Amino acid sequence: MTTTKKMESVLVKLSNHEIIQKGDRAVRSRHELAIEILDCLVEIEGRSIFLEEGHSSLFDFCVRRWHYSPPKAGRFIAAARCTKSFPAVRNLLSRRKITLCGVSRIAGILTKENSDRILQEVSGKKFVEIEKIVASLKIAPKTRESIRPIGLQEPAVGRDRSADHEDLFRPNRTLENYQIDSNLTDDQADQSGGDSPIERPMEKPEHRYEIRFSASEEFCRDLERAKRVCSRSWNLEAIMGRAIKDLLEKRDPERKEARRRKREAGKKSKLRSQSPSKPATMSGVKAATDMKSSGKRVQAPPARSRHIPAQLRDAVFTRDKGRCTYTSSLGMQCDSIAHLQIDHITPFCLGGEHSLKNLRLLCGKHNRLAAREMSLTKR
Repeated sequence: MTTTKKMESVLVKLSNHEIIQKGDRAVRSRHELAIEILDCLVEIEGRSIFLEEGHSSLFDFCVRRWHYSPPKAGRFIAAARCTKSFPAVRNLLSRRKITLCGVSRIAGILTKENSDRILQEVSGKKFVEIEKIVASLKIAPKTRESIRPIGLQEPAVGRDRSADHEDLFRPNRTLENYQIDSNLTDDQADQSGGDSPIERPMEKPEHRYEIRFSASEEFCRDLERAKRVCSRSWNLEAIMGRAIKDLLEKRDPERKEARRRKREAGKKSKLRSQSPSKPATMSGVKAATDMKSSGKRVQAPPARSRHIPAQLRDAVFTRDKGRCTYTSSLGMQCDSIAHLQIDHITPFCLGGEHSLKNLRLLCGKHNRLAAREMSLTKR
């Protein structure tokens, strides 16, 4: 009988309370062993023993001799050096007031001046809380926003993808297994004989992307609130996807233009379905004549305004496909989608009108360049 099977047979005989106690003892033993490893690392580095063993650094020693992963080696080395420089840290470890991961997290910010205060703050805190304390004492590095493809993933079948919390985190399967549906109910498994999965038509796998950006504390608070409002079963992709769809529904010029066309078509259809109306009268003309004859002041037509109606702005955006239309003398179009502005081809100050023919989309830089080319601005 293998060791694993022996352990399983022993655990089956234990009560719930005994299993918890056994787990507690294992955790304590592992924590104590981690402290012993830190002590050994301090001595190995202090005596440069890793050099005698043929390793170029303590990191190389941990990775090649102890087969630690690079992140794990980095954590242990950082924690070991921290316990050497600040004995109070080892004391916290011994009393289980902080974990090894917590020590590696604070190692980079501890100094002789702030060590007492920081150790008092992190004592007994969870790792997430320690991360917040450390972040409050550091200047945030500039995070480059990026969207990059990372691979293919099996498409969801017969279920709402937005509520699938685990789908994003399970390992990618090989493409050969895409025609097999492994997400079967118990009834489906029974119908298939229990052993062989039900085959389904081959479906095209989805492309998956990694999105990276930094966010403010207010954004994170709102995101946590959104998770509570939408329930915990929603993942970040579903929550942010819903927010983006709501935003586009309200702000996307193409969608607003489509809704206008639908409303206008509905009005025309309604007018056609109604009975013929009475012949048009000159009531409007008569009312204006009566108002003039009565001596009442007639409102003057509005002055020329720079305001472009929303419907016209949306039509320009839709026609130009949401991209800068500036084209160089060699025929190269800008195509930028950032900082877009509505520009008059014949400038408004020179009598240019608000019409679809006279308006275009330009990015901010090309809008200013166009103004310079027409000597409307100095720079």
